[in-house]
Amino acid sequence: MFLTKLALKNLIRYRTRTLAVGLIIAFAVFFYILFDALMAGMNEMSYEGIIDYETGHLQIVNSSYWQEEKKLPLDDLIPLDLLRRIKLEEVQGYRGSSAELAFQARLNNGINELPVVGRGVVPEDLLSVFSLADKFVEGEMFSSGEQRVVMGKRLADLMDVGVGDYVILLVRDKNNTFNTIEAEISGLVHTINHNVNNFLVYMPLDVAQEALAVDDVVSKVVVRLDHKEQAPQAAGVLESKLQRLDGDLAVYKWDDTDALSFSSYAATENQIILGIILLIAAIAIINTVILAALERMREIGTMKAMGLDVREIVYLFVIESTGIGVLGGCIGLVMGAVGVWYLVRFGVDFSAMAQLDMTSFGVPVLGKTHGVWNPNAFITVFAFGVAVSFLSSILPGYWAAAKDPIQAIQHR
Repeated sequence: MFLTKLALKNLIRYRTRTLAVGLIIAFAVFFYILFDALMAGMNEMSYEGIIDYETGHLQIVNSSYWQEEKKLPLDDLIPLDLLRRIKLEEVQGYRGSSAELAFQARLNNGINELPVVGRGVVPEDLLSVFSLADKFVEGEMFSSGEQRVVMGKRLADLMDVGVGDYVILLVRDKNNTFNTIEAEISGLVHTINHNVNNFLVYMPLDVAQEALAVDDVVSKVVVRLDHKEQAPQAAGVLESKLQRLDGDLAVYKWDDTDALSFSSYAATENQIILGIILLIAAIAIINTVILAALERMREIGTMKAMGLDVREIVYLFVIESTGIGVLGGCIGLVMGAVGVWYLVRFGVDFSAMAQLDMTSFGVPVLGKTHGVWNPNAFITVFAFGVAVSFLSSILPGYWAAAKDPIQAIQHR
C-alpha cells in the first residue's frame, strides 16, 4: 500500500513527465478514435453507394446468370410475366423494385469509342429504387419508348458530349449479330458511385429489348427496402415464393456482391493503418519510460540502499506508468468523444478542402463525410494505451533496479 501511494505521489511530483507521456497516449487515443470514426463513416458511404446505385437491398436473378454476371450474358434471363406473379409489394419493408436488362456495349460519339455497360430500365421504377432523382446535373430522365439515354457526367465529359447530343451504342444481340442504338442524351448524373459516373448508360427497357432481340425478359430485378437490416428476412420470404414458381431463380442480398467484397478489403487496409498509428504511439511511450528510468537512476539507487528489493522497485515503476496510461487514456477518450461528436453532427467536406472531386479517384465521397460512433474503438484503444503503459515499464524497471546501488547513486 505504501508503494502504491508513493507511486501516485510521484505522478504529481514529476508532473512534467506525467503530462508529457500522458499527452502522447492521449493523442494516440484521440487520433485512433477519430480515424476509426472517419473510416467507419466512409465505409457507410461506400455501402450506401453500392445499395443506392447498383445492388439495391435484394436482387432476384437466375442462379446460372449470377455465376456469369460479370460477362453480362443474354442467356438465363427472367420473363417479366413470371416476376409479376411474385407480388413483391407483399414483402415487409418493400419500397420499390426495378427490372433491368444489362448488356455490354461500345459508346461512340462519331470519333472516339469506349466500352460501357448498358442498362435497359423502366424510368419510374429506376427512380423508386436508386437515388438518381436529385443527382441530375444537366437534363432530365427519359420516358419509356424514347430513343434517349442518361449517363454519368464524367463519362460524357470524357466522350466530349452533352445533353442534346446524339451517341451510338454498338451492341451484340442474342443472335450474336451486331446492332446499333442511336440515341439522344437526355440527362447527365453525378453520384458517389464510380461505376455510375464512368461506365453506365441507362436507356428505356423496351428500346434495349428490341435492339438486343430478346423477348419481354430482364437480367434481374432489384428490390429496395426501408432498411438494409431487413434484407435477410425479406430474402428468406422471397426465396420461398420463388421456389414455388421457378426453382432456377434465387435472391441475393446487397452484401453478397463482389462490390462489397472489395469494400471489405478496404476495411482491412483501414485496420492496418490504425495498427500503424498505435505502433508509433507504443514506441513513443516505451522510449519515454526508458528516458524516465535514466533520469531517476540516483533515486532508484537511494531506494535500493534503503532496503527496497528489485520487485518493489519494478512494482513502483509499473504503478506509475499504468497511472500515466489511465490518465492519458481518459484525456484521449474525452478528446475523441468531442471529435467524433463533431464529425457525426457536422461532418467534414474533404472535396472542398482539397478542391478536388474525390469520386474521380474512386473514393465514395460526395459532399460531407460524417463519422460513426463505435464504442468498441473507445474500449479497444483505451485498453491498448493502459496495456502498453503497463508492459513498457517492466523491462526498464528491471534494468534500472538491477543496477548496483552505489553505481546508481553516482549515475549522471
